[in-house]
Amino acid sequence: MKKSLLIFMLSIFLFACGSTPCEKKTCKDFKTQKEAQAAYDSDPDCYKNLDKDNDGVACESLP
Repeated sequence: MKKSLLIFMLSIFLFACGSTPCEKKTCKDFKTQKEAQAAYDSDPDCYKNLDKDNDGVACESLP
């Protein structure tokens, strides 16, 4: 009982803190610029490392 209560309280705490871990992706994880752009567009804050020059275009070196 104590263990499940602890897990529940930890879950509430993490949810309240807005703790949503971002996937660690790099341009090497994508085959095309279009795929990388879709990931970037889905969450620019999470995938900001895909846009090195901050122009809104992800992984410009990919085909």
